[in-house]
Order: sequence, then structure tokens, then C-alpha cells
Amino acid sequence: MCGRFTIADEAGAIGEAFGARVEPLRGVRLPRYNVAPTDEVPVVIAAPEGRRAGPMRWGLVPHWAESPKVGARMINARAESVLKRRAYREPFLARRCLVPADGFYEWEARASGKQPYWIHRPGSRLFAMAGIWAMWRPPAGTRLASFSILTQVAPPALGWLHDRVPVILPETVWDDWLARGTTPRVLDSILAETSPPELRLHPVARAVNRAGYDEPDCIEEVELADEAVRPGS
Repeated sequence: MCGRFTIADEAGAIGEAFGARVEPLRGVRLPRYNVAPTDEVPVVIAAPEGRRAGPMRWGLVPHWAESPKVGARMINARAESVLKRRAYREPFLARRCLVPADGFYEWEARASGKQPYWIHRPGSRLFAMAGIWAMWRPPAGTRLASFSILTQVAPPALGWLHDRVPVILPETVWDDWLARGTTPRVLDSILAETSPPELRLHPVARAVNRAGYDEPDCIEEVELADEAVRPGS
């Protein structure tokens, strides 16, 4: 799964990398070094005037949900079964998005506790995680836009740490992924043919384990002491 990620760039860099308008991001806190579920972050969608980056809450809230609290349990959707889940099927067919990131975290169970690793592309370049989004309309109050990140089987180089990674889409398929008229057959083909790009990782400080800690040192490499890894980790 993907339980935390990073966007260590300002809005302007996101706009340039994704060819998107970023005016809706005014007021959104950036950069982010430890994005956690239910946080509000930039998400790129297709709009009549072109791509647009705007804020959405991480954790998809279906339009039929009684409460937005369900979103905390719906941060990820498996690419292989996204059409089989009621909550994900309609967003997958009609409302897809790109989630900008430059890295994500996974954890190793060690004798002394959970050890986080930061996983990123060489050069820490921005990339696009495949996402789906929904709009929840309460009986009264402000509408809520929210999203989930699609995941796939991790490559062998990362499988020892976790069995899933986000689906990272190459730029060549961004337009088809975002377009409302893209057929399910093409969408299935995009997901089936998308393999994880080259990724690197290094251990980082355990301060990352606290969801409220969001500082630049989150992604700095640390040295690990020799110790046992918990069985089954």
C-alpha cells in the first residue's frame, strides 16, 4: 500500500511538471514531507481549459457515504480489482486523476520498532501516481473532493519491504488516463502495461512515524544500527 508520501516542491514546480494550472492551490501548504491520510494535497485533473491542479483530501469518500469518516479507510485501491469494488468502480470509470509526488514511505519491522524508508526516483523527480476521485455532497455545507491512490504488485527490488507500490504512470499515458471518454479496455491496458520505474530507497529517521511531523529532515538518509528483523516482516 501507500500510507504516506512526499511532495517536496512548491506549486509552481507542480504546474511546470504536469502542464497544469495551479491557481486553485493558493492556500495549500507546500512543500510536504510527510503527507498522511485525510490530509489535503494537490491533485491534477482534466478541466475544459486543460489540466488543473487543485486541493483534494486523501481518502476517497463515495458520493453515497453517510459520513466523510469512511475516507480514512479508503486511501488505496488495488489496480487489479478496482472495478469490483462498489466505492471505486464509478470513480475509476468517470473520474481519474494524477497525484503528484516525489517519494513515498514504507516500513520495516525491526527489533527496536518500525523503521521507515523513503522510496523515490533518481534525482528525487516529481512523478504521477494514478488516482481516482469523488465528490461528496453533504446535506448542508461545503462539498468535499477526495481521492484514492491505485497500487500494484511491488517489483522484486522492493518486495522485501512491502508487497505493494503506487501505480506510477509514465507521461505518455497521462492524457488518456485523465480523459473522461477513455474506455475501460484502454484503462485496463494502461494499468496492465505500467511497470514501476527505477526507484531508490534509503532509511530515514523514525520521526516520520508521527503523522504530524512534517519537516525537511523526514527524507534525509540515516544510518541503521545492526539489529534483528522481526520474523515475518
